[in-house]
Amino acid sequence: MLKAEQTMTLVNGEVSSSIDVTDRGLQFGDGVFETIRINRGRLVWWQQHMNRLLEGCRCLHFTNLPNVDVLLKEAVQLSENCMEGALKIIITRGFSNCGYTIPREISPNRVLLIRPGVRNSAQARQGISIGVCQQRINSATNLSGIKHLNRLEQVLARMECATEGWDEGLMLNQRDKVIEGSMSNLFVWRHDHLFTPALDNAGVEGITRGIIIKLAEKCGIAVEQGELDVLDLPNVDELFVCNSLIGIWPVSQIETAKSGQLNFEIGDKTRFLQQQLEEAMCCAD
Repeated sequence: MLKAEQTMTLVNGEVSSSIDVTDRGLQFGDGVFETIRINRGRLVWWQQHMNRLLEGCRCLHFTNLPNVDVLLKEAVQLSENCMEGALKIIITRGFSNCGYTIPREISPNRVLLIRPGVRNSAQARQGISIGVCQQRINSATNLSGIKHLNRLEQVLARMECATEGWDEGLMLNQRDKVIEGSMSNLFVWRHDHLFTPALDNAGVEGITRGIIIKLAEKCGIAVEQGELDVLDLPNVDELFVCNSLIGIWPVSQIETAKSGQLNFEIGDKTRFLQQQLEEAMCCAD
């Protein structure tokens, strides 16, 4: 059994914790990644993560796509002694010393690393405080939705969260529309229907976001996607953030520059979706 402080890494199938400095992921952020929850020894929503990973590689025009069967074999090997934790898979375009230019012959590199441990379950019970980040998220239609390796906006947003003492920070686009959290997607309840920001021009289409939308619709809950202004936040009933590792974190407090501190009850509707998500995760292939 892996201990919480242990991290194990495979680089192109070999046990290693380093990669050559000519790797384009290191040089340019030229690649994609997925972070997969391990629950009761199982890789949760593996196929959905692989679908997004491959779509990300296609969006970046990778000549060679990673072999999903190889990734699964290595993921199972790496996680066989881990009951709870996170598996991160990084795919880069490969090695290159040609500057931005991509060589004709190039093969992707794969890095798999595993971190045992449960991700902050107290926040799921107690709720979290969030703020609105000064760091904006830029629009890039051809890159929206995928988890590419260029995450400096999120890094700077997480620095804001740490400085302000927030559990999470909301990121806006240049038109003051809420896109997502620094590490999560956002949902709000408006009366009896669920709303989440559209991600046509920016943001990441989280796996858990997609699962929640399907679960809500299966339960007869209407789900709307569109623009959410930061000034709309005082008028929502409940809200929560989500990602593959944390599940659902209810929001109990928001700090905004224009509206000040807003407090929210953790309502039955959010608790219901929490339960539905946990049950779906336990049954996921």
